[in-house]
Amino acid sequence: MDLSITPLRTFITIVDTGSYTRAAEQLFLTQPALSLQIKRLEEQLGQKLLTRRGRQTIVTDAGKVLLSYATQIISLNEEAVARLSVADTEGQVRIGVLEEVAVGPLVDLLTMFGRLCSRVQINFEIDTSYRLAQRIKDNTLELAVLNKSFAGENVIDLWEEEYLWVEQRGSDHHRRTPLKLLLDTPDEPCSLRDAAMLELERAGLKTETVFSSTSILAIQAAVLAGLGIGMLSPSSVSPDMRVLGMPEGMPEIPRAQIVLARSAETNSEAVDTLESFLISHLRTEQFVH
Repeated sequence: MDLSITPLRTFITIVDTGSYTRAAEQLFLTQPALSLQIKRLEEQLGQKLLTRRGRQTIVTDAGKVLLSYATQIISLNEEAVARLSVADTEGQVRIGVLEEVAVGPLVDLLTMFGRLCSRVQINFEIDTSYRLAQRIKDNTLELAVLNKSFAGENVIDLWEEEYLWVEQRGSDHHRRTPLKLLLDTPDEPCSLRDAAMLELERAGLKTETVFSSTSILAIQAAVLAGLGIGMLSPSSVSPDMRVLGMPEGMPEIPRAQIVLARSAETNSEAVDTLESFLISHLRTEQFVH
C-alpha cells in the first residue's frame, strides 16, 4: 500500500487551517474535492482521520499519528525533488492540458517545476482532449495531459478522473422529463459524453441537450443559471451546485483515464525533465484534485 503525496498534502493543510473551507481556499480546490481525498485516504488506511465537532474539524488519534509521518514524507519529497532536479536544464516545452484538470495540484506542480528549473520556458495551453491529441500527433505540442481514449500509444497512465451530474442548488431538473442536459459540444468526438449518454439510456431516462460548449466555464455558468443538468469533475463543482446520484435517479458516470502523452518527434532534455517530474508526482492509483 503506497500513500500518494497529494492527499497527504491536503490532509496537512486541513489540519493546519483547522477548516475544510480555509483549506479549500488555500489549495484553490472545492470542498467536495477535499472531502473526497480525505475519504479515500481514510479508506486506504482503514482509520478515521478527521471528525467534525460543530463547525470545528478535529484530528483523531490515528490522524495525529499520520500527521507526523505525512509531514516527514512531504518534507523529504520536496527535498528530493529539489536536489535531484536538473536545475541547469534549458529549453522550451509546449504542454497542453484538458480544461477540467487544469486546476489545483497540476498548476501547482508546473509552478514548482518553474522554480526548480528556471531556465525552462513552459508554454501552457488548455484545450479539449480531441484537439490535444491532434496537436501531439502534429508535433505542435511536446506533452499533453488528456483523456486516454483520444491518445496514441506513447502515453503514461496518470489517474482516473471522476465526473458528476450537477444542477443548480434548489432546482429540480432531475425530476423533469426529458432531462435538460448541458454538455460538451457534439461537434467534436467525446468518449466521456458518449459513455454518459449511454448510461442515461440504459437507465431509461429521456434527455434533451439544451446547451453545449467546449468550455467548462460556460457549462458551469449554465448550471448556475439553472438551465439544466451538467457533467463536471469534482474540482469544477461549486457550493451553489447540487451533486446528483443514484438517490436522485441519475446513473453513475464512467471514470476517465487521464494520461500524459508525448510527441513521437520530441527529443529534448527539457521535455524529458518535465515529463519525469510530472510522472513522479501524478502517477498514482487515484489522483484527486
